[in-house]
Amino acid sequence: MSNKSKLIVLAILIVLLALPYWQIRHNSKFFAEGVLSHLGDLGEWTHNSVDTALNGEITLKQLTFRPTGYRQTIAIDAIEVRTDMKRLLFSGSQKLISHIPKTMTLSFRNARVINSQSSDLQSAINRANYWPMAASYLGAFGCGEGSGPSYSDTQWNQIFTSAPRFDVEVSYSLVDDYHIDFNINIENPDNWFIAWSGTLTRPTDIERISFNETIVETLYYYHSDQGFNQKRNDVCAAANRNSYPAYRLNSADEIQKYLRVYTGQQMSDILSNQYQRSLEQDIELNAIFKLKEPKYLFEFAGMDQTEFYGQVDIEAAMGENEYQKLQLTDIDFLDLDVDTLRAEMEAKQRQAERLEAEANKPKELLKTIVTSVGKSVNEVKIYDWSRAVGQSIKVRTKRGRPIFGRLLAIDNKQLTIVSKYISGDATITVLRKDVVSMSVSR
Repeated sequence: MSNKSKLIVLAILIVLLALPYWQIRHNSKFFAEGVLSHLGDLGEWTHNSVDTALNGEITLKQLTFRPTGYRQTIAIDAIEVRTDMKRLLFSGSQKLISHIPKTMTLSFRNARVINSQSSDLQSAINRANYWPMAASYLGAFGCGEGSGPSYSDTQWNQIFTSAPRFDVEVSYSLVDDYHIDFNINIENPDNWFIAWSGTLTRPTDIERISFNETIVETLYYYHSDQGFNQKRNDVCAAANRNSYPAYRLNSADEIQKYLRVYTGQQMSDILSNQYQRSLEQDIELNAIFKLKEPKYLFEFAGMDQTEFYGQVDIEAAMGENEYQKLQLTDIDFLDLDVDTLRAEMEAKQRQAERLEAEANKPKELLKTIVTSVGKSVNEVKIYDWSRAVGQSIKVRTKRGRPIFGRLLAIDNKQLTIVSKYISGDATITVLRKDVVSMSVSR
């Protein structure tokens, strides 16, 4: 072959290799525009630039996000987007903007609320005790100086000596035409690691995926304390005669008072002791929240924490203990002193009057949710799990919880699944006997 022919062949090879990369880089701008457009329902987004790697990973850099209804903004160093590279190669620009893929992972790096003259967003987050990121009021009963109960801004400044920063990884996968598995991992370094997961039901099987009107019925929650409880306990002990045991008992007692007024029941001694244990440092908590009535996702997003707990049945487990259903018991009035009984009866009367006023408001039509059986399947099951080490996978447990991540290791007892963050790897171990299936997206 002559030198000229070799040069021609080399040029053709370069073009063949460069064309797909150019196509991916070109389409990634439209894809990034589509991602931010879908996130636009949450508020206003801006970004500085878009980078694309050869493996199809797209990175949006230097973002700001202002949630709807607030003046304060959130800064995000980057959003890393991982999806099917074929989508970037073969989809038109319009479809990339209007349709999100069947499976995708979004990693939000170093998100934090920006200090400004207006602190409306941070104050709202503080009043909500970081709900719906974190559950259980973060131990505010018996300590929080705000309403709800909640910690005051001053107390939060004592707990968080520096502004908290978050790494958030959101993964979802369209299992079939009607069901979407999702997983949200939230790491707040030196404070906590939290995971929410579940399955959303789509009302129709149309090609365009929309989350707002999907239906949620069961949510799985995992909370690993990584320093927050110790900081909170120090602040709350100071508010309870400089005694952590006094805070712990007072917190359980305040919950008892609340339950007697608003539910007409109370925690058993065993449940009260378990709640107090959950306040200890380095605790791991698993919970399953099953809604008494399925809700649209936008309805769930509008619930405050108090409303949420009133509409769910809960099973919980600490550490590797078995799940137990949380059930309240009847009130033993003989254990209550006269002053406590009188105060709780007056509060209960005020609550009854509020409920009566709400009952007299015009009623909305009850919605009927129809669940259809999915047709096409968008995942491939893995039967030899050992071959999946190093791959991005999804496992489903006996209780239906989907868990996303990279399979780091597997042995006769457990699976180790990892998600990567700026501060390091966050790992979840799942007992092998609790896993019913493992799959990857097509």
